[in-house]
Amino acid sequence: MNIKNLGKVPKNPEYTVLFDNDRDYKGKICHKTIHFHSIPLLPSKLYNKILYNLMENKIPTFSDLKREVIDAGLCTLCGGCTSFCRENKLHAIDIMEGLPDYINEESCLECGICYMICPVTEELNDKLEELYGKGIGKILEVYSARSTDENILKVCCDGGVATSLLNYLLDIHYIDGALVVKRTKGGRSMPILATSYHELLACAGASLATVPNLDEIRYYSTYTSLLPELKEIAYGGMENVALTGTPCQTKTVRKMQAVNILPSGSIKFIIGLFCIENFSFDAISLSKFEEIIGGRLSDIERVNIKEKMIIEFKDGSRKEIALEDLESVARKACIKCKIPFSNIYADISLGGLGSEEGYTTVVIRTPEGKRLFEEALEEGHIEIHPEWNEEKKEEVINKIKEWTE
Repeated sequence: MNIKNLGKVPKNPEYTVLFDNDRDYKGKICHKTIHFHSIPLLPSKLYNKILYNLMENKIPTFSDLKREVIDAGLCTLCGGCTSFCRENKLHAIDIMEGLPDYINEESCLECGICYMICPVTEELNDKLEELYGKGIGKILEVYSARSTDENILKVCCDGGVATSLLNYLLDIHYIDGALVVKRTKGGRSMPILATSYHELLACAGASLATVPNLDEIRYYSTYTSLLPELKEIAYGGMENVALTGTPCQTKTVRKMQAVNILPSGSIKFIIGLFCIENFSFDAISLSKFEEIIGGRLSDIERVNIKEKMIIEFKDGSRKEIALEDLESVARKACIKCKIPFSNIYADISLGGLGSEEGYTTVVIRTPEGKRLFEEALEEGHIEIHPEWNEEKKEEVINKIKEWTE
């Protein structure tokens, strides 16, 4: 790999390092480029590392990511690698047969960004730990709360705090839209950009669904890949978007934001969901899952995961299943996942763990999350459990610690 004209890092905030089709360092826009925007969090340190690795031919590329993560069964399917590649119009990788893979290897610039932003790799972990902590993460406040909106409470999981909070952010024009998951006919789901109360309401609750990116292999999953949708947001010109995501998704976004990588700049607020594990089914594992739950997937109305998986069927019946009984059908990547389940990279983390039925456990992690949650409380969108106190708060924190260890 030949590096030409290597000098000081340019100060232009629009771009700093650019590579042409011959992998040469040019310092100007070429016919095929990849943009590393200005890096306020990692100034020259990251640039120096990238340029050094380029000179020494040491940058881990998608080939390394494929070998170390994807082929090893550790890919979380967050979609970060493919969303970055698409946003920059490189078209080197995409989802193929359910997993990221080359679609045109010759188009790959071997920049190493896909490897860097993957939630499974160690790249940028030190920076994220400095910003968001580790283990149970940085906790400013903990509540058990619920929505005050009866329409939301009828369809939500737990207490509907996520939906109410997103609706509040739309009302005050803090965001232009929210990237969420919508259940569609046949029990499938898809990521959508909700821009109204009614669209948010249609997305409230959780269900087992088919991941749209994996339609070609037709298998069911509790997991929906959201990040590829970021490219559509960027093309649509939306500047302020909220994301609701799993820990692997939020970690990828934070990695991208740490180095100002497109298309993460549109994400203004992150609501993180607790994630114990997710489930994917082929024909064999689907049959086993239905045997475990004592019913058919098509008969499920709603799924929630607290200390157990709670399934509500369309006929009104309900079943609780121990999570250890579901390990045989859990996603391999989830079983091996080392990302904290309580979503430490979010502004606010939400889940059912530690709260009674009908309420959501709310973990405030950033000053902005604290400010907006308190505003939503004052405006009457959300209410705290009437018996909430410091003792119960400590019990929830200890439970999060227990599940994290």
